[in-house]
Amino acid sequence: MKILLFNASPKKTGATQEILLAVKETCPAGTELLCLGDFNIQYCLGCKRCYGTCRCVWQDDMETLLDKIDEADVLVIAAPSYWADVPGQFKVFIDRCTPFSDTNPNPNRRVMSTGKRCYAIALRTGTRPGECQHIIETVEHWCGHMGIDFAGSQYFCQIENKGDIGPRKPAIRAQAAEWFGSSGF
Repeated sequence: MKILLFNASPKKTGATQEILLAVKETCPAGTELLCLGDFNIQYCLGCKRCYGTCRCVWQDDMETLLDKIDEADVLVIAAPSYWADVPGQFKVFIDRCTPFSDTNPNPNRRVMSTGKRCYAIALRTGTRPGECQHIIETVEHWCGHMGIDFAGSQYFCQIENKGDIGPRKPAIRAQAAEWFGSSGF
């Protein structure tokens, strides 16, 4: 079983990465952790050429990311709140998933391998959980269009920096163990 931990933040030195490092402690060897900010992804042009070609006109790191997601059996996406929504880089990534998405009407479109499942983790600095719920719903919506089973979520409020994750690591590990415990790891 291959697990991919996906940091949807533009940086890999913050609280989102720290959460995924805690999740990784419960994962089997070979689990990969990547940060979206390490990849070059151009904005979607809305040209819809991928409807005909099933490939984007941009030649950037998007194919690499989609290949990594397709190879994974389990995906954990962690995203911080930026102005009550997902970070811009993550939205650009979502927009660029059209060649794999069921929004692409081409019957020959690329399709993700079946049996894949996804978990979402959201975090924010404020106290209201609504922003986290919105992020989780965004990940769930993306999963639906990508043919990936959305399997669960976890969120954290009042996260100012990665130092705020330390006291929450037991809860993070416990949730991850619950997610992956039923997988036979």
